[in-house]
Amino acid sequence: MLAIMKQTAIAIFPTSFLERCADTLGQLQLGRVPMKHIDVHNLRPLRSIDVTRVFCDPEIVAAWEEDHPKIDGIFGNREFVGGVNPGDRRALYFLIMALKPRNVLEVGTHIGSSTIFIAAALKKLNENGKLTTVDIVDVNDPVRGSWKKIGMHMSPANFAAELGLLDLIRFHKGLSLDFMNTTDQRFDFIFLDGDHKANAVYEELASALPLLCEKGLVLLHDYYPNGKPLYPHCVAMIGPFLALRRIQKENPIIEVVPLGELPWPTKQGTNMTSLALVTKAAQA
Repeated sequence: MLAIMKQTAIAIFPTSFLERCADTLGQLQLGRVPMKHIDVHNLRPLRSIDVTRVFCDPEIVAAWEEDHPKIDGIFGNREFVGGVNPGDRRALYFLIMALKPRNVLEVGTHIGSSTIFIAAALKKLNENGKLTTVDIVDVNDPVRGSWKKIGMHMSPANFAAELGLLDLIRFHKGLSLDFMNTTDQRFDFIFLDGDHKANAVYEELASALPLLCEKGLVLLHDYYPNGKPLYPHCVAMIGPFLALRRIQKENPIIEVVPLGELPWPTKQGTNMTSLALVTKAAQA
């Protein structure tokens, strides 16, 4: 019955209205979440990262120019409903190439648009890197998968197989908190792009930080600084911003670094991205 009601609401109300309702609910729920211990022991300090140089590194540019046409030929280069936009996918590729993680965790697989680009960079690095990607549903389901619902012709796993990336990826179905609170794996890089409600982001980040290897990083998607829109025709998802605002109040050592304007197009005719790094403050 709950699933039917949710589907009916999606069919009746505009997406922007539903997102605002979700934001309001998340904000109320965030106030009820007990304070979490935030483990920053292994979090990489801000002073060790020069994002500007990452995006213009000639070696990474050359790798991108070699891989991008191959990926485009199979996965495509358009923006998919609910998927990470092409400019953000490129940014993910560059970050993985620059940071050289061996073990990556992605929360929120959806249609696999970010999954493919993370895995492609790991393969290019050729250092036996692995990607674990977690989603609450079976993203590769031939009938109910989001890829099928939005009209894509292959599942994330099939795209990965076509690109020779499947051996690098482990698809996990389940709640993100259940996975993070029970896994014995450790990760150099964690990409949080799952439930964007404030309470969920707060709890996910608290669970993600203890899983980091030394000098590990967390990357957020849909982080809108000050809760303001980044794009001309877009309602800001305020959940990640509200969650990080509370976390920073409780843990001033944590720094959020929005990537801001990229050297290439992203969404709605802009170069802006909602990607943001979570690091230790520069003085830490």
